[in-house]
Amino acid sequence: MIVQMTVILKLEMHQDSLILEKSQNWSSQKMDHIMICCVCLGDNSEDADEIIQCDNCGITVHEGCYGVDGESDSIMSSASENSTEPWFCDACKCGVSPSCELCPNQDGIFKETDAGRWVHIVCALYVPGVAFGDIDKLRPVTLTEMNYSKYGAKECSFCEDARFARTGVCISCDAGMCRAYFHVTCAQKEGLLSEAAAEEDIADPFFAYCKQHADRLDRKWKRKNYLALQSYCKMSLQEREKQLSPEAQARINARLQQYRAKAELARSTRPQAWVPREKLPRPLTSSASAIRKLMRKAELMGISTDIFPVDNSDTSSSVDGRRKHKQPALTADFVNYYFERNMRMIQIQENMAEQKNIKDKLENEQEKLHVEYNKLCESLEELQNLNGKLRSEGQGIWALLGRITGQKLNIPAILRAPKERKPSKKEGGAQKISTLPTVLYSCGICKKNHDQHLLLLCDTCKLHYHLGCLDPPLTRMPRKTKNSYWQCSECDQAGSSDMEAEMAMETLPDGTKRSRRQIKEPVKFVPQDMPPEPKKIPIRNTRTRGRKRSFIPDEEKHEERVPRERRQRQSVLQKKPKAEDLRTECATCKGTGDNENLVRYPS
Repeated sequence: MIVQMTVILKLEMHQDSLILEKSQNWSSQKMDHIMICCVCLGDNSEDADEIIQCDNCGITVHEGCYGVDGESDSIMSSASENSTEPWFCDACKCGVSPSCELCPNQDGIFKETDAGRWVHIVCALYVPGVAFGDIDKLRPVTLTEMNYSKYGAKECSFCEDARFARTGVCISCDAGMCRAYFHVTCAQKEGLLSEAAAEEDIADPFFAYCKQHADRLDRKWKRKNYLALQSYCKMSLQEREKQLSPEAQARINARLQQYRAKAELARSTRPQAWVPREKLPRPLTSSASAIRKLMRKAELMGISTDIFPVDNSDTSSSVDGRRKHKQPALTADFVNYYFERNMRMIQIQENMAEQKNIKDKLENEQEKLHVEYNKLCESLEELQNLNGKLRSEGQGIWALLGRITGQKLNIPAILRAPKERKPSKKEGGAQKISTLPTVLYSCGICKKNHDQHLLLLCDTCKLHYHLGCLDPPLTRMPRKTKNSYWQCSECDQAGSSDMEAEMAMETLPDGTKRSRRQIKEPVKFVPQDMPPEPKKIPIRNTRTRGRKRSFIPDEEKHEERVPRERRQRQSVLQKKPKAEDLRTECATCKGTGDNENLVRYPS
């Protein structure tokens, strides 16, 4: 009996150990295959709302949370093609690695907007103002109904990198007057997102609380699920690739290519998204993708971004600690002016480059012409020397022929020396004229030979001057005619006294000479210390014609002179009366006349 009882006890213990091993294996097997939704962080998978996994990136999500319709007419996921047919998320179907427009985090599952951008499905659900075209499928996402001033308006309190704290859109804590702001995905990492039950009829069933107002137990298990999701997605994808056969992997890849071709066709044929008429300016620092690209550029250029501190000076300026949003002042007029200015600058630069090419071409041609001109001048000098030698030899032969014949022969014109042009008196008399023209004329002031077309020849000194070097400078070439010439200021000053002396007397047609009326010079300033120089004053009472007036010294007429100041101050009543109107008889018509119509003829 004792032996039988021991055997029975051993059999029962063995059965208990087998049951314990089976339960442990089942529990471990269940933990290995557990899947967590990356939107709600729940692990409940039911037939009506099954958790499915992307066969490309390994992300897991509830069908209801992502808006999956099963790609077929069946309602239950267990009976649909999702259990056997490969399933891919929207980002894998389009073949992109998206970046969210509402937060700086890159993990998670995405939905495409109507403008071709990408957002996290959890961000689209929790950010106010984001709409969906189809509520059941949760696509496409529309961001135009959201106020653009929310971009970068608040700073996330959970972002580890301060450069991304003001990117995207931050939501606030739903606990009354709490002033905590954070990104949706940052709050999901901390387990701070919650959703109302399906039985509750609430317009907005999505809530977010800060660490101070969130439930600790709820936050704890959501935090664990989030960490388990991140590790499970990476490990499950690697293990699944190892377990899949090449035929299954090829079938998945072929199906993925079909989805991508279909998505590309749908993207090219879909209508263009509505765009608001007014431009909605947005700070560049509110885009996480732009900041990543700038950081990548700095890394490629070898610039460390850690040395640039983040500007937090705006926090001290506000009274309540909130950072005020600065709307960028980029109006439509400024943008149009900027684009028009750029287009004009491009046209001006192209015109300048074209003109520079023409200038270089003309300068090269000018240098070539100068070289050819110098060669021609040298050849002309050689020909002139040869012509002189031949002329002298011809003259000697002609003289020898005259001596042989004993007659004086006239030299032919070809053997005569060319007559040199004699300058006129106005040109400065006889002057040597060079037989060879100079290659380049030099300015008499700056001694430079540039701008030959702006050189002006003085007809007196025979020097060339630039128009800009003259004092005062000239703006254009003066006109030269047969009877008029031009001379420089130096020659004009030197010959002014002589010209005045020559032009003082004017010859009349009958051969007599008369003095020209001379213009009085302005009154010169005379210091009070120095006595004025004596001047010769003409006798005003005498009237002469054809001869010079007689002058008397200033000292003799000092008593008769009236100071100029007194003459100017005399009133009209004190003016001298006119001379008496003496009526005389005209020598020609024998008629009487007065001082106005009679002229005295010198005897």
